[in-house]
Amino acid sequence: MDNDDAYEAVRLACAEIGTMPPETLIFDGAIHRYHCPLTDKPGERNAWYKAVDNGDSFGGTVGHWRLNIKRNWSSRSRKEFTQAERIEYAKRMEAQRQKEQAERQQRHADARTKADRVWRRSRPASPDHQYLVNKGIEPHRARQSGDFLVLDYRSADGILTTVQFISPTGEKRYLSGGEVAGSSHRFGGHPVHQHLVLAEGFSTGATLFEATGYPVAIAGSAGNLLPVAVGFRAKYPGATIVIAADADPVGIRSAEAAAAAVNGTVVLPDFGEVSNV
Repeated sequence: MDNDDAYEAVRLACAEIGTMPPETLIFDGAIHRYHCPLTDKPGERNAWYKAVDNGDSFGGTVGHWRLNIKRNWSSRSRKEFTQAERIEYAKRMEAQRQKEQAERQQRHADARTKADRVWRRSRPASPDHQYLVNKGIEPHRARQSGDFLVLDYRSADGILTTVQFISPTGEKRYLSGGEVAGSSHRFGGHPVHQHLVLAEGFSTGATLFEATGYPVAIAGSAGNLLPVAVGFRAKYPGATIVIAADADPVGIRSAEAAAAAVNGTVVLPDFGEVSNV
């Protein structure tokens, strides 16, 4: 059994979902997260893999949290499997898929309950919160718990799925186990027959809302722009969806993909003339 076969299988599976493979593989059946230069911003580790030593072959899964996509892989070509082995392999994969789905649904349900409790117990955010002052923005619908801003993330149908915490210095984290893909924090009304602006972060969205008055939705990350845009297009078919891209390669690429999927428009920030003096 050759490790090179496993690395090649992982490389091909990653290529199918648009990510780069990890530099090393650990065959322990656990989920290992890593940074993917193609899809992640500096410091992010949204790509992941699982690898298992089956004795006569290697197998597992690769995926990406924010893109909400994954692929199974095996070091053995499917052509090498007998008919009985194909059936057994398919049964194992389906059993594993159902187990993971049930566990994920339970985590999401638990997180929804906790998110509701956090949101109800928090108070309207103070305009003097250091993050808001640093960014020069208003709190809008943000709430506050201790020193942290709290943003409610909801599905396109308005169901609370998780909350995001923002520290005074700008560090962000989500409630553990919450369902982020397709969910967003928003303010400014319902875009039934008007513009909806979709942005990555709260400060960008707040700035755009204060400048335009258009309803705004915050995806929280570049990878979540697409599922959020698709959800809003289904909810508001008559709205004009404007994707406000962050000025970096991942942000621009993700915004363009989201706009293409919903017949939307991409706008980029204009920083004007930059002086070297």
